[in-house]
Amino acid sequence: MPHEFVVAGAWPGFDGERLLADARRICTAQIAFWHGRRKPAFERYVFLLWAVEDGYGGLEHRASTALIANRRDLPRHGQRQASEGYVNLLGLISHEYFHTWNVKRLKPREFLRYDYSRENYTELLWFFEGFTSYYDDLFLQRTGLIDAAQYLKLLGRTINGVRQTPGREVQSVAQASFDAWNKYYRTDENTPNATVSYYTKGSLIALLLDLRLRSAEQPGSLDELMRLLWQRHARSGLTEADILAAVAECGGAALADELAGWVHGRGDLPLEAALLAAGIQIDRKSTRLNSSHSQQSRMP
Repeated sequence: MPHEFVVAGAWPGFDGERLLADARRICTAQIAFWHGRRKPAFERYVFLLWAVEDGYGGLEHRASTALIANRRDLPRHGQRQASEGYVNLLGLISHEYFHTWNVKRLKPREFLRYDYSRENYTELLWFFEGFTSYYDDLFLQRTGLIDAAQYLKLLGRTINGVRQTPGREVQSVAQASFDAWNKYYRTDENTPNATVSYYTKGSLIALLLDLRLRSAEQPGSLDELMRLLWQRHARSGLTEADILAAVAECGGAALADELAGWVHGRGDLPLEAALLAAGIQIDRKSTRLNSSHSQQSRMP
């Protein structure tokens, strides 16, 4: 199946062959994730990448995606080690490609028929954006584009970002999903104090759910859960009740109740114990800040 990459604005020395090879690994792994050896539901896919001086982001479509990235983050001939910026770009490619399934075909039931004359609301962006954000970097590690240490560094960055947001004590990810139109896309100076990102905290909920499923009495995984939801609801649309029912089926009713608490609750997730059970310890370090009077204080 043809996949094409259109790049505009790259500097001379841009290593397009490396970008193609790395993107191919991501696409191959994600097709296998959703379909095994079967072909996906589209006949052609196009990546449209606009390289600019300063920018980052993407927008998914059913068989294409529009991407923006910094020119300096593109791979260059002779550059052996992937830069941090290039890893971020690969994560963006992985994220938007995963959306080909998780949001463009498997979607909230409210989105089956869009009303283009007004905003369309759902409380499920923690699943569609958050779970996609969990898998984007995970596929980089699974395909060997980053190693385990790099993956844990990215994970630590996400955990720090959520914990440094006071709004996590004020808003649940379900509320953040519903309020995306009037809060997430209309930020102001108080946004960090009043909101939480359904992208980042949603990805940590996915991580926690995956760890719990893998440590269940009858071990499973989030992979299996995602494919189950795909098989059952790709045509009918997805509700929170559908997700909780599938979690109960795969991991038990108690885990489904926990998931509902994480989604509608506020504050920190019980990540440390779940990570420790998987052999990963969170190392907390204090940060020293010097005031104008040369006094030092500690922040967790």
